[in-house]
Amino acid sequence: MNSLNDNAAQWTMLLTMFVAQLPILLVSLVGCIVTWGRWNETQSRAAGWALLGFGIALVLCVFMPVGQTLVQNWVVGGHLVAQRAWAFTVAGLFWSIVRAVSYACLLMAVLAGAQRSEG
Repeated sequence: MNSLNDNAAQWTMLLTMFVAQLPILLVSLVGCIVTWGRWNETQSRAAGWALLGFGIALVLCVFMPVGQTLVQNWVVGGHLVAQRAWAFTVAGLFWSIVRAVSYACLLMAVLAGAQRSEG
């Protein structure tokens, strides 16, 4: 395969991964916009946590496909199967941890909102 076909395949793979992230990207974008407006009005702690959570999720939707493509290009370069498995495992674990952090921020927003409504 020549480099043009390799580049076309890489771009196709990258675009396919972006399309797979599109629902989360759209919800995160809307969440950031709505939360930003709410945070400017109230300066509430809950809105700040929610903005952070949606922001992390939004950034992750862009960096995850790019990171996966970079990892795939690196491992295809003639590494052993064990090295490939290790690279994909580490990358998957990293993305999973970052996604969990975004969910934790959203949970903190819910808890901060509930605490504010009680007090």
